[in-house]
Amino acid sequence: MAVRVEVPLSAVNTEVGLPITVSLGDETITAGTLYLDVRNGQVEDFRKPYADALREIADAIEQAGQTDGGEVPDAAAHG
Repeated sequence: MAVRVEVPLSAVNTEVGLPITVSLGDETITAGTLYLDVRNGQVEDFRKPYADALREIADAIEQAGQTDGGEVPDAAAHG
């Protein structure tokens, strides 16, 4: 016997976590997790949190290996 349950999209409210991975050559790291809010069955706008996460990754890459705290020549500025 099969049972069918229908749930309206308005009842689907949750959060989904997706890993953000960065690969460089043979190295791959998980740089963090992007959490997407699902409200009324629709994924809410995630562009700003995703852009913020990418900026943090870019800053970490830019700072990696620097001992003098200097900037990378021609690095894109943000603010």
